[in-house]
Amino acid sequence: MNTRPAHVTVAALACILLLLPLFACACARGKEASYRVALVAFDEAGQDVERNSLVEYGKRRVEAELGVDVDLVVPGPGEDLAGLFGGEDPYELVISLGQESSLAVLASRPDGTETATCALDFESPQAVTGEGGASLVRYRVEEGSYLCGYLAGWLSGRSDHPLTNAMPLVAFIGARSDPLMVYYDSGFSRGVTAGIGREGTHAYYLDTEDDLQQARSYAEEALKKGADIIFCTPGPFNAAVIEVVEEEGALVILVGADRYSESPEHVLTSLLLRDDNTVFAAVKAALDGGLAPGRQVWGADRGAWSMAPFHDHDPYIRRELKEELREEQEKVSSMDFS
Repeated sequence: MNTRPAHVTVAALACILLLLPLFACACARGKEASYRVALVAFDEAGQDVERNSLVEYGKRRVEAELGVDVDLVVPGPGEDLAGLFGGEDPYELVISLGQESSLAVLASRPDGTETATCALDFESPQAVTGEGGASLVRYRVEEGSYLCGYLAGWLSGRSDHPLTNAMPLVAFIGARSDPLMVYYDSGFSRGVTAGIGREGTHAYYLDTEDDLQQARSYAEEALKKGADIIFCTPGPFNAAVIEVVEEEGALVILVGADRYSESPEHVLTSLLLRDDNTVFAAVKAALDGGLAPGRQVWGADRGAWSMAPFHDHDPYIRRELKEELREEQEKVSSMDFS
């Protein structure tokens, strides 16, 4: 039987005890050095809350691929977010998604803060409180809506889908209260013209996105005039348009998340706003020192949008059309929509 002298064992234990505090300090220093991000998702009571699944996916990807600590914050209506910019262990970066969350974050942002701030999918014609030194990113939705318009025009002009008719005509319904409405409109109408070969869009504009009665009236008018596909900008009014296309046997294209489940027979596709990609791009840019302050526009080059699958409508989308959509997507970043 082998034995160790007692004094050797005691000495070894003493060394271990002496090294433990040093190990703990090293771990603490490593934790303190970790880059910390607060990710403020869409308001839990807002219309875009379904997009939070993509935000959560972006969070997981950032943590896995960039080794960054990310805290996901889903704010309630009117929640004070000032706590994101202080404390003993402050965040290096605060990212917000959408109009409501971004306005709340910017309003809570103290003057002279050293915390980098990035508002994604945000647009305001006027200057807003707290925007000085922050990065304000508008998604170049005109690119994606152009592709939606090309799809709608192509299908309407050839009557390939059983819910399209002989008239090459589609419709656009948007709300003036949405600062991105003009971009959706310009992209979609230009895409329709490219897909049909001539102009073929009836455009309707709501004053506010929650005017369901007027939205229903516009949708009914568009279909009576011969439109068979309606593109809607995001908003509560979408529900009224879906009701009309279901009643009249037409198609609708929606924006935000993949909204196929809202009406599988009538939602042709959705323009996905890819918050997962833009969250990743924002964090990576901040880590690399390339997240510039000021207003900027991110499009296909940053993965800001994509087309949702056609699901049950896929058999009606010819291979020829799919190839043309891929070709148009490759060109859309260089298009001038002004």
